[in-house]
Amino acid sequence: MEFYEDHKGKIFSYLMRMTAGDYDLSQDIMQESYTRYLEHYGMENRSISLLYTIARNTIIDHERRFRYRQPIGQDHKDTSISQEAGFMVREEYRRVLSAFQGLEKNERDILTLVVSGDVSYRQIASIIGISEANVKVKVHRARIKLKRILEEGDI
Repeated sequence: MEFYEDHKGKIFSYLMRMTAGDYDLSQDIMQESYTRYLEHYGMENRSISLLYTIARNTIIDHERRFRYRQPIGQDHKDTSISQEAGFMVREEYRRVLSAFQGLEKNERDILTLVVSGDVSYRQIASIIGISEANVKVKVHRARIKLKRILEEGDI
């Protein structure tokens, strides 16, 4: 399935940010999102913004059911780089994820969609249910806030 192969990395990255780095939960939600997509829309409709909407709604469903957030935790080995470099990358990743959690949920949601790269501001506006201009303003403000959190180093 070409659609899956083309977008699985970006959807998974989006989910990792939205689940505070919970690898297993991100995998589960990604699988559930693709399953829902295929069940309802089949192979003909190949809309990446629709897939992001389904993934976002699946996260919301999960949060409603379980009402908790797993802490940033499990290390996953990356054999392509040295242990020291891998440690530094993981630590920086944790630092950014921690700072990211300092944002409000709607700010995290919008920034995560922007960072994923496959979704335009217009598509984000459709997913979130606000105007495109409002998306741009919210993205700008969220980036400034994230930068301030990272610079303060309270993480």
